[in-house]
Amino acid sequence: MSWKWRTWLFVEMMVIFISAPLLVYELAYTYRYPLLEALLPLSLPFILFLFIDKNFSWLRLLGTWFSFKVALEILVIFIVLGGLLSYWAWESSPSRFLYFPNARFDLWLKIMLLYPLVSVTTQEIIYRVFFFHRYGALFGNWRTVAIMFNASLFAFSHIIFQSWPSIAISFVGGLLFAYRYDTSRSFWALFIEHSLYGNLIFTVGLGRYFFTGVANVG
Repeated sequence: MSWKWRTWLFVEMMVIFISAPLLVYELAYTYRYPLLEALLPLSLPFILFLFIDKNFSWLRLLGTWFSFKVALEILVIFIVLGGLLSYWAWESSPSRFLYFPNARFDLWLKIMLLYPLVSVTTQEIIYRVFFFHRYGALFGNWRTVAIMFNASLFAFSHIIFQSWPSIAISFVGGLLFAYRYDTSRSFWALFIEHSLYGNLIFTVGLGRYFFTGVANVG
């Protein structure tokens, strides 16, 4: 890869992954546009690019599953990190712990279904599938740098929530999800792992850090 092309890709990457969250921020707070409704049209250019790119295969992406070892790794890490998140949620605000599913079970159930299908799918297509397909070669064999860079951009995308906890949690999650995709190349491993943490966050009372104040479902 020439330095000219490498520079172009780097600039392109920064423009896209800085401007996209700022656009979503503007839609949410200026135009009061629900976040879940904004994610689908925002993801279309990335999806179209992957359809057009002859070097990318949707069949390979969706047909790549994961091993028992990966499944076990996902489970063990979730037990540890999920336990820590749950403890923090209970310790920091006992009154909010499990309040959402108990008080608004219907809305909680909608989010449990919609968050994986809409939010997780679009986030992972943009931040893992597109990112590593388009820009993975920029980092060469420096996979740790690629994972750190991806996690940083993923965390930055959560500025829309105006909450440091959401950015910190997203950085850790970004490290985990970027590592998972870089090592397994399995979208389904990503989908399951991201969905587990996202749904847990909304269940135990940390969803307030991931809410813009503009209703998505009701």
